[in-house]
Amino acid sequence: MSTVSKLNQIQDYMAGCRGRDAEPIWIPAVWNECGYERILCEQDNEICVHPYDFMTEHLHYMSKLSWRYPFKERTDLDDSAIYSSLVRYSTAWDYNHDGKIESGTFLRFCILLPLLKRMGVNILYMLPVNQYSKINLKGEIGSPYAVQSLFRLDENLHDSLLDGMESFTLHDELRALVEACHLLNIKTVVDFIPRVTARNSEFIAEHPDWVYWIKTDELQGFAPPPIPELGFFEECTPDKLETVYRSRDTAAFLQKFSQPPNVLNPLLWHELQKRAADTGEDILTLVEQEMGITTSPAHSDWINDVQPIWTDITFLRLYKDLSPQVRQLVEPDQAPYVLFDTIKCNYYPGEEPNLELWDALEQAVRFNLETYGIDGFRIDIGHTLPIPLLTRIFNTIQEINPHAILISEDLFNRNHRQAAATGYNIMLGSGWNVMTRITKDNLDTFLKELPELSIHVFACAETADTPRIMSRGGVGLARMMAVFNHFLPNAIPYVTTGYEMNEEQPLNCGLGDNTDGADIPRAFFNVMQINWTNDNPMLPLLAELSDLKKNWLHLIKPEHFFVAESPENTLLYGYLRGGQTLLCCFNLSADAVSRIDLQASVPGRGPMTVILDSSLTGSSTGQITDSLLLAPNQALVLVNNR
Repeated sequence: MSTVSKLNQIQDYMAGCRGRDAEPIWIPAVWNECGYERILCEQDNEICVHPYDFMTEHLHYMSKLSWRYPFKERTDLDDSAIYSSLVRYSTAWDYNHDGKIESGTFLRFCILLPLLKRMGVNILYMLPVNQYSKINLKGEIGSPYAVQSLFRLDENLHDSLLDGMESFTLHDELRALVEACHLLNIKTVVDFIPRVTARNSEFIAEHPDWVYWIKTDELQGFAPPPIPELGFFEECTPDKLETVYRSRDTAAFLQKFSQPPNVLNPLLWHELQKRAADTGEDILTLVEQEMGITTSPAHSDWINDVQPIWTDITFLRLYKDLSPQVRQLVEPDQAPYVLFDTIKCNYYPGEEPNLELWDALEQAVRFNLETYGIDGFRIDIGHTLPIPLLTRIFNTIQEINPHAILISEDLFNRNHRQAAATGYNIMLGSGWNVMTRITKDNLDTFLKELPELSIHVFACAETADTPRIMSRGGVGLARMMAVFNHFLPNAIPYVTTGYEMNEEQPLNCGLGDNTDGADIPRAFFNVMQINWTNDNPMLPLLAELSDLKKNWLHLIKPEHFFVAESPENTLLYGYLRGGQTLLCCFNLSADAVSRIDLQASVPGRGPMTVILDSSLTGSSTGQITDSLLLAPNQALVLVNNR
């Protein structure tokens, strides 16, 4: 990794361009955290600025701000907050007011970093920033998860303001963003995609047997077989294997698969391989045209899942053979295939690992750490990886960065011990699911399991894969759940990009969908921008919550946690130690007020002082009381020192 500061190089270049006659740009006024004063024009919560002058001042402001946030090698997860960003979307904007939304870039994301610090963020989790496939597009621009290369970046993340920097690469631009984050003690985590790849992955040209293939005439309507003998959304555990393979439609599904092109017709394959190298034609397109096979679309590993297939990605073939558990259930000449069990190499490993592929995945991890200086990874569907491969990857990460942040995508709190034992220190957990149907029973169950967790989980009302909380109940519910998620034990407040502005448009709806499958714009697949000019954003509340929590970290520990008795449609949780009490109160009803007798809920602890109120209209902050009258979806935080 180069010791030359890429951020300093950008700062010097920007300063040298301050006098350049450059076209002004419009940016949201809320981005002007540096207090830039040479504003050319202002309207509708936007400001017009000279781009190089603004960036010079902004980067200088971050340098001055950095003294407040000395970089710490080890991350205190009890005092953390995560910001999840799709970089191309987070700072996408109509910068020229020409009606065209421009992609966000690594450079322009630097503008947001002081805002992140206001919200207490110390972990930036970037959804995939790799080069992704432009074929089999989902939506207008395609999914960032259709990763075509693990060693190249999405060219759209280059910033045109840096066009004059000769030999300054896109890799350098990401490195500069990581440096900027470190100035403010923000750790950087990227999505690493080791289980799937784009259907026209760059791996295919040299290693067509690293993926799975089907006959092209089976592509239309391709989907995993329904298993009517089993229920909805069931995990493929060993006791279900025979049922799956003996089910009516499974045999027909397996016949859709083909041997890879280098096995099917080695001579023709080599001709097509050479032609693609000579002409630049897409190798997958040539194989489809000349050999009648194509890479297999991917699908969920859950039986009878309603999720549609993923038409832009295919699974990587991590083993050259089948698991011994299923060999007797298929024909001896069966082509390599994907089914609910074969996806889960953690449960059903083969005996002949594809070590060359494993080496490439390990090299990609090393490349990210050494080239960009990042601080960790979220391992996409990492729970399905073979344990020996995951161990290799984790050992490489720990060798380079012993304090790395490793996030598991596991969707359920019940798997916390396994995730912790594997080497993860954070997992997604069950919060996303609980927040899709907010009831007292769901929240109560969720709360009571948190103190016993072996690992920190996301405290989130939404993720990039779920609809927005705003679409489930509006501003009041969103603000109430922001308070709910900020003081949980063994849980890290998690902000999906746009949440701070009360954004309603989703990035994706793959989990907890409340749209009934409607074809609505989604930032994963369409050109969209966040409502950065919102007059009443969530941002001030998130900043207030962050400041408040820091004052009570000594009390917010799992061993001090309790859930109090409360009336119907309300929920109370808090922390007790000696004479100190912190109490969080929530009215879960969207249309009815609720009265709470604090003496009954927390006997001997009243009267208490309100220190935070989620309401936008009026505030009871500072009130000392023994009873509360909560408006619909209102949250209050109270304290008592005795």
